[in-house]
Amino acid sequence: MVFKNKLFNRFWKFSSSFQLGIPVMTAIAVLIAWGTIVESKYNDATTARKMVYDSWMMWTVMCLLIYNLTIVVIDRWPWQKKHYPFITVHAGIIILILGGFVTSQYGLDGQMSVPISGQNNYISLSNHTDLVVYATFDGDRYTKVFDREVDFFNHIPSADRPFVISLGDEKFEVIDFVKYGAIQTKVKASADALAGASVKFQLMNANVKQVQQITQSRKSKEVAFNLGPAKVILGPVGFSANRGNEIYLTPENNDEVKFTIFHKQIEKPYKVGRMKIGDVVDTGWMGLELRLLDYLPQALEEYDITRLERQSPMATSAILVRHKNNQRWLAINDLIKLFGSNSAYLMAYQNRRIDLGFQVFLNKFEVTRYLGTMKAKEYASQVSLGRVGDNLKDESKVQLKSMISMNEPLKYEGYTIYQASFQEDEMTGQPVASVFSVNKDPGRAIKYFGSIIFSLGIVWLFYQRRKRATAT
Repeated sequence: MVFKNKLFNRFWKFSSSFQLGIPVMTAIAVLIAWGTIVESKYNDATTARKMVYDSWMMWTVMCLLIYNLTIVVIDRWPWQKKHYPFITVHAGIIILILGGFVTSQYGLDGQMSVPISGQNNYISLSNHTDLVVYATFDGDRYTKVFDREVDFFNHIPSADRPFVISLGDEKFEVIDFVKYGAIQTKVKASADALAGASVKFQLMNANVKQVQQITQSRKSKEVAFNLGPAKVILGPVGFSANRGNEIYLTPENNDEVKFTIFHKQIEKPYKVGRMKIGDVVDTGWMGLELRLLDYLPQALEEYDITRLERQSPMATSAILVRHKNNQRWLAINDLIKLFGSNSAYLMAYQNRRIDLGFQVFLNKFEVTRYLGTMKAKEYASQVSLGRVGDNLKDESKVQLKSMISMNEPLKYEGYTIYQASFQEDEMTGQPVASVFSVNKDPGRAIKYFGSIIFSLGIVWLFYQRRKRATAT
């Protein structure tokens, strides 16, 4: 095409030439290479996606590519029969890019953990994070007062430029962000009357020497440690129809805790008493003895963060929150309690949770290990799917029952559920939950269609050139 305006004509020729196309293709290749290097350096696909693949640079280059391809096609007008294979190839590329855009903007890619004989209807999205604050005025009922999506990865806060949450007279500031951090937990005494207790204990016999500290988030919340043959519970003694070997440690005063020991063969408590720091009690199971190493009647659990250079199985992201003169670290998918003048607040920094609209019940989990090792070779989950709120132990409520294995995902209501991994009990090594990857790709059909158009155009071009070569 030729235009009368010389300046516009030169611009049009540049837009439809290799002078634009080659730099754009080179930029795409460089960005893809950069993304590969970033993923390798940080050992994290999410980092590569945020820094490269979903960055403004990548989408700018992709828009320039679409622009270049479109102008090239229009420049051939009026089209002739020989142009159609060429147009088809370019149309296929544009449709593929548009499909990728739809997937990026409207697709979901998350994880779901379902305990054995348990159910879940929420997935957690690693690419989206929310900051949520709840407030209570009576210490019991909490109301959500703040909920916002945050991206501290690309917009890192600092003490000079904090992320501010203003709630009336209260002000909370996020003043630091750690992409990869190793968490060390520390427990200290608290002046909060509603704070829970903390105990540090040792369980020991000829074969076991386990030291553990457990801390209540609130006085009314019990917390437990499962050793395998025994469970230690910090909190009041509760009713249980299927009680096993359990030790209840119930705070009595500032110096003593009450212990109540149950054996699974005996309905009534095996032993009841009080103990102070340093006291030892014989549990009556497998020669196990319980020693109380430390006790705080009102305790607060805090984090120390060590910055790491790259992702690792033990690494997590965290933010530093400042309120009045206090600073506390808050790890991803955790919460902290903060106290204002007239109320208390719970702040959560978490991956966004999406309700699937249906629930997954894990009937059974199967794992096959390599001979002579605990390394998993294959694993699969038998699941039942149904409406949220239904008891899926009742077969009449089950809408679909299926087996999900490493190579056999399940497709249901637009979602594809893959077997990703599983969680084990730290002490026994037995599976306790199955972990699924859940994907929803609304752009998949567009990308499939674009692939077909592109492939058709390539074959058509090849046929056309072969036909010309034969004719000459």
